[in-house]
Amino acid sequence: MRIILISATAIAALGFAACNEDSKKMAPPPSKTTPTSEVTPGDRTSTTTTSDAQRVPADNSGRNTRDDGTTLTPLDQGMSEQDLAITQAVRKAVVANKGLSINAQNVKIIAKDGVVTLRGPVASESERTAIVAVAEKVPEVHTVVNKLEIASR
Repeated sequence: MRIILISATAIAALGFAACNEDSKKMAPPPSKTTPTSEVTPGDRTSTTTTSDAQRVPADNSGRNTRDDGTTLTPLDQGMSEQDLAITQAVRKAVVANKGLSINAQNVKIIAKDGVVTLRGPVASESERTAIVAVAEKVPEVHTVVNKLEIASR
């Protein structure tokens, strides 16, 4: 019995050591993102960005290590009543559109000071266009930053 306990402990220790080695691996450096149009605050504008990240298959999981730090994430969501109301209005309109895929209905919507950033995978260019159009229709939205990616099949 004692030999079995010692063997099990040694195997567990080796397993934990292997897991620890995987966690020390570094993530690849982020890619550069270049806007294709100028955003002027106060204008009702849409922008689409192109980047090396668009060569990476879009998915809706994991940490987006390809971001260069200039892209807003859900943690950057504005906490003012107006920002929260904008996010809520855009989300309701997106979810109400039953023609969108599940991924499209679950895109990230980040509102900050009247600027809405849309992120995540969608099934097609028509879904991308539909979501941007929905966001632009919300009265308090000044600018829509389109970071939606078409997921590969």
